Amino acid sequence: MGSNAGWVRPRVTETVPHDQPIWLVSDLHLGDGTPSDAFFGKDRHLMALVRRVEREGAILVINGDALDVQQAWTLTRILRAHQELLAVMSDLARQGRLIYILGNHDQDLSLYRDILHFRVCDALHVGDRVLITHGHEHDPYIGVHLDSSDVATRVHHLLERYLDTWLRLPLGEFYTVPNRALFWLTHQLALLTVGTRGALQQIGIEGFGQSFLEHLDYWARGNMGDPMCMIRSVMQRLHDGPWDWLVCGHSHLPCLIPRGAGGYVNTGSWTFASSQYAVWDGHGFTVRDWITGRSYDDALYRPALTGVLDEKDYWQWWRENYMGWLRFREGEERRGTLRRWEATIRDHQVLAQLPEQLPALADHGPAAHLQDDPMEVREPVTAEVPRDAAPPNG
Repeated sequence: MGSNAGWVRPRVTETVPHDQPIWLVSDLHLGDGTPSDAFFGKDRHLMALVRRVEREGAILVINGDALDVQQAWTLTRILRAHQELLAVMSDLARQGRLIYILGNHDQDLSLYRDILHFRVCDALHVGDRVLITHGHEHDPYIGVHLDSSDVATRVHHLLERYLDTWLRLPLGEFYTVPNRALFWLTHQLALLTVGTRGALQQIGIEGFGQSFLEHLDYWARGNMGDPMCMIRSVMQRLHDGPWDWLVCGHSHLPCLIPRGAGGYVNTGSWTFASSQYAVWDGHGFTVRDWITGRSYDDALYRPALTGVLDEKDYWQWWRENYMGWLRFREGEERRGTLRRWEATIRDHQVLAQLPEQLPALADHGPAAHLQDDPMEVREPVTAEVPRDAAPPNG
């Protein structure tokens, strides 16, 4: 597969009528089916959603990053691990009711167009009110460094597979010793960079380590609640018009942020314990989690929307959080308050078997209801899960 076959080409835009019901998912990151596959075996749940779309005569939009070739290394491994799910999606595509929007992981559009028969584009217009893109164009790092970010992603997945752990943001939810050690080592490198930079400036050499130090601010802002640092760019584009609604994925952090006659929707992800989706009914959007039934508004984005994050850089975040001995305040304060999702989802078979376990989980929040087909899960219609019980976003 070419390293950037899907990036060097004319952009394609598709349009559908505004009164067409649309279901949207994004960032599935289907990998090789091993424990390092962040999709965590939720194939039956996603198949249930696809079948629901089919029954309702709606369109399914997959808003980028469906296949994680960087994690699986080869397409063959993904096809083998998720054969039935991809077949169900391909069936819907052959009916002309599946549109795929390319994301930053999707270098080769022939995977989707020629093998899975998806209708592929870079952006989707819903009438003249809604613009849907994957969202990486709003990412100040990945959006302009697609080639280098692809290499970095492969190295990242290799490290996770080799260490058998997760090296992810936010640290407070992926509070593992290897992840904490990575944060500490990065800080040591940052100190070394600043010291070297100062010494070089004394002899007239400017700019050493500038891109690395800027990336640390990007990293810290993502850790504090604006993953991929998209929100400022998205809200500015929404303000400038002409679209009432902007819909993105990429950040893995779901939301529905109202603005005027429309707003910003992020479709979240299906990685780890997440299974988020959005629905357009011709007038507006709803954003929910398929398995838990949780609904989303702007709550997860309020620190970014209120400007709290704009007041902090990497160094301030470090001073406020590092407590010594690989302990970080945001992780230590959450000890005992999370529902120990790590113990549940670390075995990727658990979520694959979740329908049979739902009655036992009823005391821990909303659960999906079984349909006549015991392998299929109905859309949850129950109340919101408390925020402190929210699953992590990969």
